[in-house]
Amino acid sequence: MRQPPNTVRQLLGDDETVRRWFGAGMLDNVVAVLGLADIDEPWVHVLAAR
Repeated sequence: MRQPPNTVRQLLGDDETVRRWFGAGMLDNVVAVLGLADIDEPWVHVLAAR
């Protein structure tokens, strides 16, 4: 598996933290693109961390 750049690892810490940070960023993008922030449903609140 390819390693993340040293700068990212230095800022975020271990590999698991790097994966979680990028994963959360991707989830934020999906929430934004699908316009989920405008939906008032419990599952959306969990995804949008509201």
